[in-house]
Amino acid sequence: MQLKDILSNEEIEEYREGWALFDGKHILETEYHTHSGKPVISNVFRYKDKPIFRAGIPSKKRLRKIDPYFISEKHIFPMWHIVHYFIVLEQMYHASMRQIRDTDKFRTLETPKEFRLSNPIFWNDDVSVELIWQPKRQTEKYSIEDCFFTLYDDKINKVKNRLSARTFVEPRAYIKSLENIKEGNRREVETLIKLIESRKFSQSRLIKPRQNLPDKDYLINKLKEGKIPEQELHNFFSFWDKP
Repeated sequence: MQLKDILSNEEIEEYREGWALFDGKHILETEYHTHSGKPVISNVFRYKDKPIFRAGIPSKKRLRKIDPYFISEKHIFPMWHIVHYFIVLEQMYHASMRQIRDTDKFRTLETPKEFRLSNPIFWNDDVSVELIWQPKRQTEKYSIEDCFFTLYDDKINKVKNRLSARTFVEPRAYIKSLENIKEGNRREVETLIKLIESRKFSQSRLIKPRQNLPDKDYLINKLKEGKIPEQELHNFFSFWDKP
């Protein structure tokens, strides 16, 4: 899918003008929005209420330092490695979807569909990435989406490469338990308590564990009392601090 499939010629021109004037393309996105400890994309521009998003790469040095073979001190690749594409597209997806839904409450399985890497991207290229998001269908367990990415030479708005992926999105386990508890299923309390204990163990295994998290015992005691500390639970289960 391309812009011409969902926008008129006038809308495409308006979209490009909006992107050209978007100041956020020079501002690095946050770890919370990209779900990454090393953000490399800019703030995301959305065209009106359309499922069309675009971001830049404000610091190419940050992306270049991601070296899949650990040899960049002696041999700097002159162009992007496939790993760089994956990193940019994954961050673009997460940062864009936060404008659609609360991404912390969902888990996503991403499956590449089509890669057209016909043009190399060199480190001195001024690159932007576009995402066209297309929900496909909803089942009882998950939703299916198609994501169409386009990488541009941003100086002349020329398409460099196109890639696409299919995503399967479902609520995270703690969200499912939380919703069941709200519907009156008190047996789910024990399930959620086990998830809290498991997440506490996972957080402790991070190289740099998050600080100032809600106390595990406080959350468990509240649930046993029949109360739902919802906002504290969302914070506790997130791997990322809100900006």
